[in-house]
Amino acid sequence: MSFLSIRKVSPFDVRMVAPPSKYHTHRAFILASLSEGESRITKISESLDNMATLRCLSLLGTRYERSQDGYTVWGGPYQTPENVLDAGNSGSTIYFLLALASTAPEAVIFTGDASVRSRPQKPYLEALNRWGIEAWSTRGDGRLPIVVKHHDPKRLGPYVEVDGLLSQWRTGLILLAPLTGHEVKVTTTGVVQEPTYVSMTIAMMKQFGVEVIVSSDHRSYLIPGKQYYTPTTIQIPGDISLASFALALAALTGSHLVCSNIDLTTIHPEAAIIPVLQRMGVDLRINPEAQSVEITGSGRLKGIDVDCSDAPDMVPILSVLFALAEGRSRIQNAYQVRFKESNRLAAMCQLNKMGARVKETADGLEFEGVEKLRGATIDSFHDHRVQMSFVIAGSVAEGVTLVSDPSASSISYPNFVSDIREIGVPIEAIDQPVKSL
Repeated sequence: MSFLSIRKVSPFDVRMVAPPSKYHTHRAFILASLSEGESRITKISESLDNMATLRCLSLLGTRYERSQDGYTVWGGPYQTPENVLDAGNSGSTIYFLLALASTAPEAVIFTGDASVRSRPQKPYLEALNRWGIEAWSTRGDGRLPIVVKHHDPKRLGPYVEVDGLLSQWRTGLILLAPLTGHEVKVTTTGVVQEPTYVSMTIAMMKQFGVEVIVSSDHRSYLIPGKQYYTPTTIQIPGDISLASFALALAALTGSHLVCSNIDLTTIHPEAAIIPVLQRMGVDLRINPEAQSVEITGSGRLKGIDVDCSDAPDMVPILSVLFALAEGRSRIQNAYQVRFKESNRLAAMCQLNKMGARVKETADGLEFEGVEKLRGATIDSFHDHRVQMSFVIAGSVAEGVTLVSDPSASSISYPNFVSDIREIGVPIEAIDQPVKSL
């Protein structure tokens, strides 16, 4: 079995560049595919998730070409694919394309890896069917594989509602709405989670010529009629959520780090890590002109409470910070992360194997901070954020930490291991027989 072997890092003084945003690249590819004509997307992220999106779009008839600084994408009406659309580990690819694929002339079949196939999508399928799009799980349980039949978008009604648990469900409906040619109102039921992810999509839709009117409580989204996606040129910003791993490491080790390519004027949910670190007592400076964040680690961090309903992807790295913060900390309103690449609440409780004091709650995690962690063998569950977070935990722990699946980070951050190694973390991939994790 393959692992990443991590040892404790010494305090460092480095500069790094935040990698391109996985989130923005993913959305840009899809929006370009809906725009008839040629779009240019530069400074892209070639994560496995984004390449899965591009592969699925290609099967739907979208043409693209790699260039020195990005991609040229030629959009237009979707075609019936010659094969099943396999999104790999990218749940967002499935969620965003399920509704859009109904515009293809015939049926489209979606599948993914074991993690994606395990995720429940029944509320989303119910929303699609209520709207008039015939979609069903081949297993009859709301999980992949899923079949979507052709439906003329112009025959869809002016109103559709969907459960608010996952932002990608309502995003998929919002993306399809302009293709109806008439006004559509998308509303959410239940608890509204992750609204900023939807706001990110809406901001990018505007760059491609489509306006969406959002209610103040993020429960409804009005998409006026007679709008069309139009080709454009777009530059992908740096990914704050991926930079957060290095920022957290600097904060925990008393190190000095300057991270550039961070534009805080761009909508990015995980930008919330900046005020969180400041509340925990980190000496952090923002330089808007240089688009950089500078951290000078000093002293032990303070425990705080954080509501993660709007930025749930922070949960894994926050867990590492809170495990070592002085006093009590809580992650709240993060119920939905149980349905991500893994059950991230349960996965991060593995910090207890490293000497932490973490307890799972109904909607999050509670921490009683400890002064140090010790090395342990950790299961990443093939979850990129779980893997990367435990690499950071191992980088501040005594002894050796082994984290399974060295390739997991490639799903969102292909250069993670090399970037962390350049910071100074002793990390290597090894093969080692392990009876139980």
